[in-house]
Amino acid sequence: MPYQDVKKNRIEPARNPYNASGSAMSIVVNDGKVPAIVRTQFINELLDEVKRSLRIGTPIKLFLVGEYGYGKTTLLNCIAEEFRNKQGICIPVKFQEIVTPVAASTNPDKHFESVIGAILTKMYNALVKEGLLTKQDAVIFEEIEYIDIYDGIFKMLERTHKHNILIAFDELEALFGTLQLKIGYILSFLHSLSEKLAAKPGWGLCVSVTEEYYSQIMSEARQLQEARFNFKIINQLLFSEVKEYIEAKNSSVTLKTTDKIYPFEDEVIEFIATVSGGIPRYVETICQLLWAEAEPSYESVSIETARKIFSNSYRVYASAYFSELSSNFQLSDESKAFLNLLFFSGGRRQSIQELLVLKDSCPISYFDRLSDEKAKYRLKTASKELRSKSELEHILEVFGKSPYRYTLTNSAFKDIFSFRERI
Repeated sequence: MPYQDVKKNRIEPARNPYNASGSAMSIVVNDGKVPAIVRTQFINELLDEVKRSLRIGTPIKLFLVGEYGYGKTTLLNCIAEEFRNKQGICIPVKFQEIVTPVAASTNPDKHFESVIGAILTKMYNALVKEGLLTKQDAVIFEEIEYIDIYDGIFKMLERTHKHNILIAFDELEALFGTLQLKIGYILSFLHSLSEKLAAKPGWGLCVSVTEEYYSQIMSEARQLQEARFNFKIINQLLFSEVKEYIEAKNSSVTLKTTDKIYPFEDEVIEFIATVSGGIPRYVETICQLLWAEAEPSYESVSIETARKIFSNSYRVYASAYFSELSSNFQLSDESKAFLNLLFFSGGRRQSIQELLVLKDSCPISYFDRLSDEKAKYRLKTASKELRSKSELEHILEVFGKSPYRYTLTNSAFKDIFSFRERI
């Protein structure tokens, strides 16, 4: 039986509430059109600060710090929504879209000036698209010199006649990584711009950057502290937050108010939380896969189903992961084949006899043309070796006594999921 909503209507595959690319934590509300956001406690507290600042007219200067996939862009979108709710606007500048043409320049010494010019152009084009400026307003560019860039931005924003304006600088790290600009240059620019914007209490500046540059920024960021930037460190979701996140997503489609976690079963949540590491983008990616790939006949996704779906999709990464693991711990070819076969099975409390049944249907070349007798002998040899390796306890659980049963831990699936970034 396929997934059903609260009225027992079939849920069409197209209504999968998760984003395959894992971006932006967006969910679809009941009418299937308007995007909403899964708002964690951290997001709610930050938005309360933004609302309070907009209400009393204090400057908004935020620096969002977090690794890839932690939700920085989502937060920028949430803050932008608060500005729009106050009849304001958001002017987004994604630095990843700027660095490619700038990097193509044959004069690296001019990269910083090119970036500043690209920022001004991006902002201008965004305001023209919003209908707040016209092509005639391009005269602003003719009236200022480079040294007066801040006056140029200020004049441009004033012409919108908007009381609440947010400038959102996303992916600041692209300037340091791709272009290798000096951090001090960019921080001086942000400091001067924030000081200029402070003259208008309803105008705000938000910046996002990955955590790898945070310590460098703080070591050179005295001027940002003087400008009273509020640094917000974004962490992974806790287990309880992953559960609430999934409940919000699932119930947005099923409309269930009691069993919000449906169609996932309880153990699946622990699996998702562990494998994703609590990173919102990865929660999205894994949940999208599990929701979409379950057999149409399944009414819910069990832990066995989740593991098998994951195993089918990440088999190539598992093979590379187990090869490296075997090299690091000096495992035999038999043990490497055993682990690959266990992963192929879904890794859920399998006996050697159950693994033996799978050898002919599995894509593991080690078992090609091996008789059942020889394969069983080698699996037994491998199982004995693996049980003797205490350092493998974090990825392999052993149950009972002879005949033993074997299960890959959730941590093993997490390692394999992470391993895809390395190959």
